Amino acid sequence: TIPSAGIKSDAVPGRINQITTILSRPGTLSGQCLEICGANHSFIFISISALTPNEFINSMTSLGG
Repeated sequence: TIPSAGIKSDAVPGRINQITTILSRPGTLSGQCLEICGANHSFIFISISALTPNEFINSMTSLGG
């Protein structure tokens, strides 16, 4: 969950989840696992980087995309 962006998604073993969203400004947002999912649950932290369109294009280009 990334509360400041209003994002919540459940992780399901063996399934890939993808979330698409548009954020109002670039930056790094942090969150934390909100469900008791097993050992070390309280140590599962999440971080996402919101990029400007140009930063995203440059990032994809550098990865060969």
